[in-house]
Amino acid sequence: MNSNMQNLSGQTVTAKSGKSYYLTDIVGSGAQGVVYKEKTEKYMVKFYFPNNTSQFDKDILEKLSFIKNVKKPKNFVEILDLIDTPYIGYVMEKVIEHTPLNTYLIPDHTKNFSEWYHSGLGFRERLFIGHIIAKAFTALSEDNLSYCDISGNNILVKVKDNIISVRMIDIDNIYIAGNGISTVLGTPRYIAPEIISGTRNPDVFSDNYSLAVILFELLRIGHPYVSAEIEDGTLEDENEAYAGKTDYVTPDEPNMIPEEIAFTDRLRDLFKRCFIEGKENRMERPSAKEFEFALLDASNKVIKCPFCGVWHYPRKEKQYLCPWCDKESRPSAYLTFYDKFFDVNSNIYTPHKEDKKALSTYFLRDGKNIIYSSYALRTVNSSEAGWGNKNESFVTIVKNSSGYHVYNEFIKDDIYIKKFLSGTIIKVEFKKEELLASGDEIFFDAPDKKNSIVGDKDKEYKIIRTAIFVEDKR
Repeated sequence: MNSNMQNLSGQTVTAKSGKSYYLTDIVGSGAQGVVYKEKTEKYMVKFYFPNNTSQFDKDILEKLSFIKNVKKPKNFVEILDLIDTPYIGYVMEKVIEHTPLNTYLIPDHTKNFSEWYHSGLGFRERLFIGHIIAKAFTALSEDNLSYCDISGNNILVKVKDNIISVRMIDIDNIYIAGNGISTVLGTPRYIAPEIISGTRNPDVFSDNYSLAVILFELLRIGHPYVSAEIEDGTLEDENEAYAGKTDYVTPDEPNMIPEEIAFTDRLRDLFKRCFIEGKENRMERPSAKEFEFALLDASNKVIKCPFCGVWHYPRKEKQYLCPWCDKESRPSAYLTFYDKFFDVNSNIYTPHKEDKKALSTYFLRDGKNIIYSSYALRTVNSSEAGWGNKNESFVTIVKNSSGYHVYNEFIKDDIYIKKFLSGTIIKVEFKKEELLASGDEIFFDAPDKKNSIVGDKDKEYKIIRTAIFVEDKR
């Protein structure tokens, strides 16, 4: 603790609102200041180390007031009250039953690595935690705000009853690009190269870099520039790697999870963009939104091995062998999504060069599967490479004793099934379900509606997002 700061444990402080807070124990301190528990156990109180200049105090209070009032995603812990005596500080909500993300990033050496990596829901849990983190940073970036200090200590996670909660603390790190100078540069392991070199202030693009590093670590358990050789080297070697002065690690780097086990093709391409092209060209870095959708997609591409119980991507090219136990582990049912082209005047299906291209695959599980709008809706000229840009629930696929059913749970008016054997088209009404057979096709739009019209030379087409259901009963 700073020698110029009095220990306030056991004292009452009064915030600018007039509300009093009784401080108990110090729970942490860092370069900026010190954090106390509060008697009611509802709050935490942070004080900044004194700088002995009135301008510094004024600047900090203005920044805290801005952060307190600006709209932020719900994952970010709020500043509830400001304090200006005896030191500058603020009151925040106490986050309970959450643990630092570092518990997912730093192996527990008291456990076998595989046991540690696959604890809880294992790989599926990691993918969905990453999705929620990326979604929070998408919302932050849309308001041109930067978090500045993304790290495994500042992101807290709770998993209970298969529900995942993610909260970001140290909310005073938030910074709006172009508005003064950020007082926080970040945690060295996650800082973008241009911030380390001092050529830029933190902004959305440096946040995109830091986010990509922490997502990479969450899945591969290693840093994108720290190879096994560097890991065994000196501290200077490691710092050079953090500054982006080394090459992006190889797909099969021996000191981390192999790329083919951790990434889908889409994730692999995003990380390469960030850590190869995006090292120097900030504009090439994937956005938080791109990672948000890619991680959601990846979380729906994993299955559970019936032998060792771990979640993994089914690998057809490797005879569906589980990468962890080498026993056969194949999906029992899945949806493959396509865009189909119809003549705009006759509504007749018209083969097109683009309609053979699979857009995504969703591996179905026993029980209830929620298919999001990002799978079912097509957005013309979407920046998300043909995906819709929404995460709302669209349709439910339910498995019970008689098989898989399409269930219209969310009041959607345009869900149809084309039966594989008869060619019959059935509309799935609200609160109704229809049994699926392998080869059946789900349409997410009415065949006779004039939506999603596109031109191709002298011909116009209506495009409908569809999904083919495949079931393997072996």
